[in-house]
Amino acid sequence: MAISSDQSPPPTDRRRFWTVQFIYLGVSCGLLSLLIWLPGNQGWLSETVGWFYEQHEKLNKQTDVSARRQEGYGDVYTYTELIRQRCKPNDYFLIPPQQYLIRNAYQQGKSTGYSWLYPSVLYYHLGKSVHLLEMTAPDSVLQRATHTFWVYDNKVFLLTFRDHNRPLVMGEFRKYDPHFFAYTPEQAQAYYNARP
Repeated sequence: MAISSDQSPPPTDRRRFWTVQFIYLGVSCGLLSLLIWLPGNQGWLSETVGWFYEQHEKLNKQTDVSARRQEGYGDVYTYTELIRQRCKPNDYFLIPPQQYLIRNAYQQGKSTGYSWLYPSVLYYHLGKSVHLLEMTAPDSVLQRATHTFWVYDNKVFLLTFRDHNRPLVMGEFRKYDPHFFAYTPEQAQAYYNARP
């Protein structure tokens, strides 16, 4: 008696298999729907999707790359483009402490908390177009800095380091904690209002 290797499973096994698959599908869809309809998730989803379509509608006919980046990235694009235009690949840009910017130019950055200045954001947008330095670097490395942001009259400017202004800038930056850089707008407002 020959045994066939391509025997199909009995119909009850197939029915049970598909029943279990449909149960899994139903439970998965139910859990996904529950997660989507939670108030926090629903708000995030509607805002994100709404923002995407509003931006798509607004920029539909514009093909200029800089206009699209300006609309999409806002302050990040403005400041990183300024750095990219003024700094060469062998320059070193010193990222100032966020506390310095919030304390001296809060009105300009109150909506973002200066999130465009997070080191990770600058690294992402600038790539290798300029070397980035943080205030936590050793003094010997900080002396290589060629540019930074400086606040004058409540406005942020790109400053080129010279022999006469380097001690003043470094002295001012050292007054602020260099380790805390990721302020949300709410934290920035609380820090600004808690003036010493």
